[in-house]
Amino acid sequence: MMIVLGIPLWAFGFKGEKGMLSSALTRGAITVSPLNLVVQQTVSGRVIGTDGLPLPGVSISVVGSEAATSTNEAGNYSISVQTGATLRFSMIGYASQDIVVSGATLNVTLEASGQSLDEVVVVGYGTMKRSDLTGAVVTADLEAFKEAPNTNILQSIKGTVPGLQIGQTNQAGAEPSIAVRGRNTINGNTAVLIVLDGIIYNGRIGDVNPADIESVNILKDASSKAIYGAQAANGVMLITTRGGKKGKPTISYSTYLASQTPTSDMRLRNAEEKKQIIRDIYYQNSYLAPDYTQPNPDWDFSDTELVPENVRGIEDGTDYDWWGALTNPGFITDHALTIGGGTEKTSYYLSGGFTKQRGFLMNDNYKRNTARINVSTEISEWLTVGANTFGAFTDYSGIYPNMGAMKLTSPFVTPKDENGEYIIYPTGATNIINPFLDAAADNKDLKTRINGTFYGIVKIPQIPGLEYRLNLGNDFLLENYYYGSPYAANLAGAISKSNQQRFDMTFDNILSYENRFGDHGISATLVAGYRRNQFESTLAEGTNVSNISLSYNSLEQAEIQRTSSDAWKETFLYQMGRINYNYRDTYMLTATLRKDGFSGFSRNNKSALFPSVGASWVLSNEPFVSIPNLEYLKLRGTYGVNGNMTTRYSSLARVTTDDASKYVFGDGSGTAMGQSMGSLANDNLSWEKTKGLNVGIDFSLFSNRIGGNIDYYDTETTDLLWNVVIPEITGFPSISSNVGRLKNRGIEIILSTIPVRTDNLEWNVNLNFARNTNKIMSLLGEDKNNDGKEDDLIGSNLFIGKSIGTVYHYQIDGIWQLDDDVMTGYQPGTYRIVDQNEDGKITADQDRVFLGQTEPAYFFGIQSGLTYKNITFRFFINAIQGGKNGYLGANVPANVASTGNFANLNTFNYDLWSVSNPTGKYATGWTVPQINPTPYYSRSFVRLQDVSLAYQFNSSLINRIGLKNLKLNVSGKNLLTFTKWDGWDPETGQGINSDAYPVMKSLNVGLELSL
Repeated sequence: MMIVLGIPLWAFGFKGEKGMLSSALTRGAITVSPLNLVVQQTVSGRVIGTDGLPLPGVSISVVGSEAATSTNEAGNYSISVQTGATLRFSMIGYASQDIVVSGATLNVTLEASGQSLDEVVVVGYGTMKRSDLTGAVVTADLEAFKEAPNTNILQSIKGTVPGLQIGQTNQAGAEPSIAVRGRNTINGNTAVLIVLDGIIYNGRIGDVNPADIESVNILKDASSKAIYGAQAANGVMLITTRGGKKGKPTISYSTYLASQTPTSDMRLRNAEEKKQIIRDIYYQNSYLAPDYTQPNPDWDFSDTELVPENVRGIEDGTDYDWWGALTNPGFITDHALTIGGGTEKTSYYLSGGFTKQRGFLMNDNYKRNTARINVSTEISEWLTVGANTFGAFTDYSGIYPNMGAMKLTSPFVTPKDENGEYIIYPTGATNIINPFLDAAADNKDLKTRINGTFYGIVKIPQIPGLEYRLNLGNDFLLENYYYGSPYAANLAGAISKSNQQRFDMTFDNILSYENRFGDHGISATLVAGYRRNQFESTLAEGTNVSNISLSYNSLEQAEIQRTSSDAWKETFLYQMGRINYNYRDTYMLTATLRKDGFSGFSRNNKSALFPSVGASWVLSNEPFVSIPNLEYLKLRGTYGVNGNMTTRYSSLARVTTDDASKYVFGDGSGTAMGQSMGSLANDNLSWEKTKGLNVGIDFSLFSNRIGGNIDYYDTETTDLLWNVVIPEITGFPSISSNVGRLKNRGIEIILSTIPVRTDNLEWNVNLNFARNTNKIMSLLGEDKNNDGKEDDLIGSNLFIGKSIGTVYHYQIDGIWQLDDDVMTGYQPGTYRIVDQNEDGKITADQDRVFLGQTEPAYFFGIQSGLTYKNITFRFFINAIQGGKNGYLGANVPANVASTGNFANLNTFNYDLWSVSNPTGKYATGWTVPQINPTPYYSRSFVRLQDVSLAYQFNSSLINRIGLKNLKLNVSGKNLLTFTKWDGWDPETGQGINSDAYPVMKSLNVGLELSL
């Protein structure tokens, strides 16, 4: 008998004859090594989808090895592996599976994922297969930006979904803005409706831990949005959180650390730069005539109007870096721990998260602690109950320096005296307080959110496909803002405590039915619901505080004490019906009708109806459509009406309590608080209504190597909510009314490609493009000029036939130079305004023209991922372009606050015109022309928004230490921005004299593991 390391072979389970063993060794079926005995075997099988059809091109790799293969056209494969090895089956559009080899035959069924046709998509009050959709519904790709240091899920999908515009953030813990398909209103609500786990959510998305989010779907057209009727005109975002899956508990942990610095090199001017500006201001004395290029040796800074503090600082050589002292490199650290699993009857998901971010400015801090419990249990065959709950505890404590105050400082002075005490007015001007004093305030800014959705699902066994669901949603927010500073209230000291709380409650009854009868499929949903939102706040504050050692915890020490409170409540009542019909998976029809009621509207228009209809036709299922390499082709078309709400109480006559309402009854009497009318009632104020048409096409080619969709939409909003100016004799400036019409149209394109797919290498490239325009069709309908045309509202910058963001202003043609024949009322260094009618003077009514618009011409994004074995490299390029005269932004240089300090001239280091810099881009800030126009520049940019490199460890290695998954990654965010815009950032529109804060770029290192 053969012996391996002194161990008889029968110990390994071999009992055959010597000849049989010898034969097996010869064939290579058994490999003998000094340490172990490994069995090689050939595994074969077939890979199909959930529809039973074969899947060609599925990648099959041996985890921890370079061995790999792929399925043929029939979905068959064959591969030689070691007994006990793990095979990984993966294909774009399908969920990957890791399966341990336990026999010679292994057949696999892959489930659809991502944007595949069989993917189940959340559509509001239910789900649908993507192939059954008739409307424009897009699922965001969350996996592609998983490694990015994003504290908010919106940052992870920014720029990736055409038609979804997400703004930039520039402060710690800030919430980005959201818009879908541009503007559908002028003065109405512009917020996108957020639905979290089936319940309308009015809170911060940043309170939801990104690690807990399973999917994000965006409803963009009128038909898909119609289920939310009155609040859906601006788009709907559906966020679904994770739940547990059947099986043993899986524990996952992820963490990252990111460093942050500004994307721009803007900074405050130093002493030498400011001295040069002062020389240029006094150029007629500081330089020698006539060309003013040679310095005057007899001139000195003491010959100016500078205050003594600045002159003394210049003489002492003081060059204090206020910018460096009040800022610091930022960072983000994040930790997330999740546990998920389930049994046949119960599933659970628990998570905890901690996030800490330090912004660029001193005291710009953010901390977030989150906890989530999602659980669902099947009590019986007909009853399931569950809950999705989370808590978010955020801390914004700390007052950061005001950017405006920072710009008013001077490098010639310092913040502290020789004793180390803060100088209250370091520049000598009593209107310029030391910006360090803001940061020295005692502050507590805490927010606590408790959110819970509780549900029960009742199935009717006698009627298959029929079920009733009860949803109860609760969202509670408590905000505590406390403040104390000895330097506030003109150095008299101020303290305050503000407590606010908000409670939102939703109660939904949902009855749904789904079944298939041969070639016919039908599903129907009925909803009846009620919402109530309420708010209350209390503020106690005091000034003239003699002893501030106890800060805001001793309000009674303030000599002057004030209290105030506020509260409001609003309610919603709604019913909705939706029916979907499917014939042979080829013809689909969707019809929806929703009725909404809102307490904020007038007594004559409390409710409104919002209908929609959608249809689709899968041409690729027709026998007469036979195009080589075409797998899928569907045409879609929808039409519907959505609504937009007014603000609460806007239709009512409201009373106010202000100084104008106080009254003194007789000599020596005290002042009594009264009330006065603050607005007029309008019993006919009604809903804005947006009617929209959407047509689209979905396609897939070359075994899903190329796919995508194209959508075109055209909407019109009528009964625009607008505060119409009324005669002053009424005692009121305006009244809330419905006027005008607004057009909005655009096109959106998504293209997904897989240029390369081999056993070990896969490269995908995804492109998206969007263009949106709006046009004001009508406003008040007035024709005061009697010219047969409706009048523009020039004072409100609204023009018939133009976009909402139209720029109507003076045209600038360079800057007046020293040797120019300067127009009367202007000086060298000021902007040269084009005299449009050439009458020798500049006037507002004759010389303003349409320069362009603030809206972009188009958006585009390029996302790409390259995976080689266990290494994945991804990047995303985001761009907004203005075209010839779009995406314009005002970029105004600083003006001199006073000749004694030239305070504003300590602003950022932009290209300012002067006699020493005659080619400067921006006009001087120390001369006052007759008309000082606003310069507008393009904000177009291309940004390398995300880039990441990740390494997935082999399972054969990490399994030895008890791990299921281990991944390391490095990533960067906003690393490169290509733009001609001057200032903090083109996307935020923060220019050369902005009081806002810089957008940050990040470098990140992260770790993910599970066991």
